[in-house]
Order: sequence, then structure tokens, then C-alpha cells
Amino acid sequence: MKNIRIIPRLDIKGPNVVKPVQTEALKVVGNPVELAGFYYSQGADELIYMDIVASLYERNLDFDLLKSVAENIFIPLTVGGGIRTIHDINNALRAGADKVAINTYSHPKFLVRPLG
Repeated sequence: MKNIRIIPRLDIKGPNVVKPVQTEALKVVGNPVELAGFYYSQGADELIYMDIVASLYERNLDFDLLKSVAENIFIPLTVGGGIRTIHDINNALRAGADKVAINTYSHPKFLVRPLG
């Protein structure tokens, strides 16, 4: 029998969870703290938390919001968006992330180098 894992993803924009609408607009669908708690209570195995516009607007992840989301869930939490330095990674881990996802390479002095 296959092991099935449920890993919801929260797309964050500002203080809200958003959902793309026909790949053009973003619709606010809820509060990150409440939705993370809901997914946790429903048996999610892990949670992905992505600030989907932080890199676009060249701003940092909201570490205070992340801390609020992580406070009452006890499953692995992967965080991404607006992570540009080792300092950002450390802040995300201190705020409750278990793993950090990096996608956009936007600064020549970035301290995490791609492999290869």
C-alpha cells in the first residue's frame, strides 16, 4: 500500500492567504494562522508557506506572521519567499520554519550558492 502524505500550501501575500484566479488575479481566501491551524487539525503531514510576491517586490518575509503561523502547528513547516541571505534563513528557522525553500536568485552577494 502506498503511503499518502497531505502537504497543503499556503500562498501568502501580505497578511492574507491568496489563491490565483485564472492565472491573472489573486483572491484573498483566508487568514494564514487560521488556515494553518485548520490543516493541522485535519491531519496534514506537513505545511508549505510561500510568500509569493516577496521577491517580486524585493521585500523580506514577514517573520512575525510566520511565527504566529508556526506557533500552534506541530508538523514540518517549509517556508519560502523573500529569502535572500543566510540571515533571512536563520530568521525563518527561528520563527518556526523547519525547512527553507529558495527559488529566486536576485543578489550577487547571496550567501547560498547553487550546487554545480
